[in-house]
Amino acid sequence: MHTVLRSATREVVIGHDQPFCVIGERLNPTGRPKFAEQLRAGDLSRVEIDVAEQVAGGAMVLDVNMGVPLADEAELLASAIRLVSSLTDLPLCIDSSVVEALEAGLAAYEGKALVNSVTAEDERLDAILPLVSRHGAAVSRHELDQQRAIVRHPAEWITDRRVDRDAFQVVDLAGRCVADPGLDSRRSRVQEGEVFSVVAPFESADLRAGWYIDLDLRTVGDALEH
Repeated sequence: MHTVLRSATREVVIGHDQPFCVIGERLNPTGRPKFAEQLRAGDLSRVEIDVAEQVAGGAMVLDVNMGVPLADEAELLASAIRLVSSLTDLPLCIDSSVVEALEAGLAAYEGKALVNSVTAEDERLDAILPLVSRHGAAVSRHELDQQRAIVRHPAEWITDRRVDRDAFQVVDLAGRCVADPGLDSRRSRVQEGEVFSVVAPFESADLRAGWYIDLDLRTVGDALEH
């Protein structure tokens, strides 16, 4: 199954048999206090610079996050979506944890966006999946939830059985997102536009990060295929 993202004039296909999709995530004020202050003041000039640099760097999709404290995120995200769309024809990923901001961003976008993201909590699925379906968007689903967040630490490298439990926990949460019959009424046609996100630690902090993500990808892929 493929996930297709579109701008007004360009299409990007994500799938196991497609080239690796590079998503530029520079348009995010997290950890960038100067950028956050500019956005809070309504200054989007840095957005233009970041878009140009990411396009030149080979990005195939651009993630847009305008999560700035003490700002109207919905209005800011909609403005940024319109600006970015005027600067590039790359499809966009609309990134927010605020449902109202996602609604505003999707309404402002002319195309099929990727929503980043929805976690496995029932209330998040209830709030976001109908929104995604209504706007004909795709969605990135994380295998984490607040009650059973997967945490891996070198101190827990006791046996491979520990890793197996982590992998099957990922599958359990994936099943809640993708295969749970109870989600059918909320999911509508969203399933054909799903991207499943597997989270792994940084290699610099966890020398087995690559091994973990390979295990998760293979385990989840095998489980959801049946």
